[in-house]
Amino acid sequence: MSKRFVVSIVAVIAAGMFSPLLRAQDEKWNNIPPTRAAYRDKKPSGVPPRRDITGIWDTAQALGTSGAPEHPALGPGGRGSQGGQQDETGIEKPLPYTAAGLAALKKNLPSGPGVRQVDSVLTNDPAGKCDPLGFPYMFSWEFRTINVVQTAKQVIMLSPFYGNYRVIWTDGRQPPKDPDLRYNGYSVGTWMDDYTFVVRTTGMLPKTWLDHAGRPHSDQLVVDETFHRVSADTIEYTQKITDPVMYTEPWIATNKLPVHLMPPDFDIPELQCSPSEFAEYNNQVGGVVLRDSSKK
Repeated sequence: MSKRFVVSIVAVIAAGMFSPLLRAQDEKWNNIPPTRAAYRDKKPSGVPPRRDITGIWDTAQALGTSGAPEHPALGPGGRGSQGGQQDETGIEKPLPYTAAGLAALKKNLPSGPGVRQVDSVLTNDPAGKCDPLGFPYMFSWEFRTINVVQTAKQVIMLSPFYGNYRVIWTDGRQPPKDPDLRYNGYSVGTWMDDYTFVVRTTGMLPKTWLDHAGRPHSDQLVVDETFHRVSADTIEYTQKITDPVMYTEPWIATNKLPVHLMPPDFDIPELQCSPSEFAEYNNQVGGVVLRDSSKK
């Protein structure tokens, strides 16, 4: 953490302690969502509006720090978080890799935690270089808080994390047959019923990852999502991965994840990755770690 950032935080805290007016004003900015415990005994409630998922939504929990939520790169009981393996032998819910998929997996070096974790200064994780996360990585690792806006022909999802955004077309168009590949791909959505919005995304750059465990994909990747609004304040989110080049069968990455509606005046904090600040960190810290490791 930079000295500039520390000083600014201290100044804001001090001002808030001695100024009730400033403290009241600041409550409108950089809001922190409730923790998972806040929803432990709370049941979904309220009648949802028809064909509408607008609003500010939050998962109230960290998602796939060890890989896709339904397939973490960990052994039974969470074992193996220290890394050291080339493949995912022994994980609790193994994925159906093809030979090409397994070879591609070994080239990706995640920073973990997981059975394949490497030191953070050795990772080739796109997130570790301030590269765009792309989709579905942005939803399988850091779903976080998103602002969903609907228009007559689009559903737009905005997230301040890494400056992520998605545009989902709802005007009846089909995915492109020969797409120029994108980080977030091409998304089309439709309403299956009044409370179930389904999205198909194709055309994603294969240099991106599926999740924080370094799971690979090809340009044949298809991601199917379901946003099922079970009540006025809760959506269940499901994500399915299909990629015949890397996996022998489709698999579920996220299954009925509860996503909670925030107040309409909830202000989502900005969390960007700055390449210049990241380079300075590596210059001051990362290089030192690498030099020390080489002496051993």
